[in-house]
Amino acid sequence: MRFCIHRDVLLDGLLKTVPVAEKKSTLPILSHLLLNVADSTLSITATDLEVGIQATYECDIVEPGSLTVPSRKFLEIVRELSPISVTVELQESGRVRVFAGESAFELAGMDPDDYPVWSALEHVQRTSVPAAKLANMIEKTLFAASTDDSRYNFNSVLFDQVDDKTVMVATDGHRLAKIEDEVGLHLDTRVLVPKKSLTDVKRVLDDVKDEVSLGFEPKNMVVSAKNVTMTVRLVDGDYPDYNKVIPTIAEMIVKADRGRLIQTIKRVAVLTSERNKGIFVTFSPGKLEMTATHPDLGTAKDSVEVEYDGNEFEVIFNAGYFLESLGAIDSDAVVLEYRSTGGPLIVFPEPRANYFNLVMPMRK
Repeated sequence: MRFCIHRDVLLDGLLKTVPVAEKKSTLPILSHLLLNVADSTLSITATDLEVGIQATYECDIVEPGSLTVPSRKFLEIVRELSPISVTVELQESGRVRVFAGESAFELAGMDPDDYPVWSALEHVQRTSVPAAKLANMIEKTLFAASTDDSRYNFNSVLFDQVDDKTVMVATDGHRLAKIEDEVGLHLDTRVLVPKKSLTDVKRVLDDVKDEVSLGFEPKNMVVSAKNVTMTVRLVDGDYPDYNKVIPTIAEMIVKADRGRLIQTIKRVAVLTSERNKGIFVTFSPGKLEMTATHPDLGTAKDSVEVEYDGNEFEVIFNAGYFLESLGAIDSDAVVLEYRSTGGPLIVFPEPRANYFNLVMPMRK
């Protein structure tokens, strides 16, 4: 097996596929890429058994066939090569030779017949959706999903359908993010997509300027964009009724400059402890006052001007969750709505848009 391809084209394929390859696994071959050449086309495949991706490119084939290469080391080599034609060949010894100009490398591959079978799920019906809209919906929700792999349902993002709008929701039980938009999807049922998998999907979407094809079957999601196809195994589990935690009546409304609010929280958060990231936030007419206490180091206090003329009250919030919720907002100004004692704080962009974030208070 031997083929030639320009280094920049090959690098593009590796940048798309290598992040999917499993770094640590009981199956060493999952840390490899499968390269197949046939009919003037190079196919680069990577999978961790939860996500699969294949990118295809035109190339000059001397001899068709397949091989596997260690994904990350192959990427390091190709990245450092000069931007000229690269030749890749499988030698009789089983080693993979890579050379471009005066540069030459040999890598130990594995038997391509042992590589897991990957299917592009071509039978799944797909819908064209704007890549930028889908990427934005992922970005607006992904941060709120749990990082705890044992909570597999909270470690996912919910895709739901309400009339003509697709709704995406993520929560870890302490904060929640929700966005809705008309993207052309018509889901028959709710689906849960793993957080890690959506990170890989967004990486592909960020390179697409127009539309992608998106489809679902009971156990998988498939995304196709230009010369790249991804499959994602869905989570089989229940998701909480997110509408139950979203209050419908505003009792206290505060308008603030997002940048100044973020900087104030960051300053005060310097003296939160590792175990307790809580900051005391006092809402009073015209300002928010924040304090934090570190049991060994001392205290911090700061305030920021806001538009608020209601009663004074105090709430404790996790500084990190508060900052992430504000960081996911695009507008210069935000509106904070607090509904009731012990209830959540809702962070809206100002002017209002199709998304918001919610932060639960901490106990005193």
